[in-house]
Amino acid sequence: MSKEFKIHNQISEKQIITSIERDFSNFMQSWFQLQFAWIHNAYNSFKDIEKYLILLYLVNTTLKTYNKHFYNLSLDDFYANKSIEIEKISVIEIVKDLKMAKETVRRKLNEMTNEKIIIRKGKQISIQQNALSYQKPIISIKNFSKLLFCATKEIDGLKTSYNEEHFEREIKKNYTHYWHIFLNFQINWVLAQKDFFKNLENLVVFSVIVLNQTYNLKNSSDPNFQSKNDSAMSDYAEMLTNYTLSSSKGLNPTTISELTGVPRASVIRKLKDLEKENLVTKSDDNLFTISTEKTNLKGFSKLKKATEATHLKRIELIKEFLNLTIN
Repeated sequence: MSKEFKIHNQISEKQIITSIERDFSNFMQSWFQLQFAWIHNAYNSFKDIEKYLILLYLVNTTLKTYNKHFYNLSLDDFYANKSIEIEKISVIEIVKDLKMAKETVRRKLNEMTNEKIIIRKGKQISIQQNALSYQKPIISIKNFSKLLFCATKEIDGLKTSYNEEHFEREIKKNYTHYWHIFLNFQINWVLAQKDFFKNLENLVVFSVIVLNQTYNLKNSSDPNFQSKNDSAMSDYAEMLTNYTLSSSKGLNPTTISELTGVPRASVIRKLKDLEKENLVTKSDDNLFTISTEKTNLKGFSKLKKATEATHLKRIELIKEFLNLTIN
């Protein structure tokens, strides 16, 4: 029997916000885990995030075409293809949509052609199967499903009905339709981070620093912070940085290099960039943490504003996915 769709069953933004604020630390840890794992894979696929972003854009262009023609494939069926043909696309379109220099896009497309990641005939591009393995989002789907579960587990009527496995199964079954929505969000998120951090390698380094701090806060045995894990977005930045000041150690350049795959010498340069932008603070022990209200008010204010702006778009994404996978 087919499932009846009812407008009144739609999940609202207010329900999502109320739910996640009941366990906000867990939600934010899941968010940072999702994005660090994604940016880590993006960097380590080619040691070139912009090249990875172009590949992602090409894949998403294909998913967009499939959706336009109401053609839906599962994850397994999509990645079983030996190659994926893309609708005709010009370098100028990629330049405009990804905000990259024309010569940068042209050079990276040539590199991918030489590496047999793509085949180009004029404006016609096909992605080869070996390239799809770089982009196959098994871990991202799992992490995103965890985030969706975090957003629903405190919604009345849904608490025991849906788990991470449900969302993962639904996304894989309707992959080309559902993941197109995620990739639209992700491309725009990455471009916004590029503007904020000046370059994407800075984002890789920053992401592991903030993820470390969210883990430390979530697993804290400090009674002053255990009772504050339920928090709104407006309070979370203060709570995270206050905990950092009182109890949480940062990461040194060697550990950051090991966790990210970025060479240590590059990590040191990136940390200097982040310090210059007031986004991280170095301790006397050469440990790095995100800037706090007390150590660097200017940097802290920038981070808080950017985080709150991302949160609004994140809620919209979650709402769209929940109403696709639940109703």
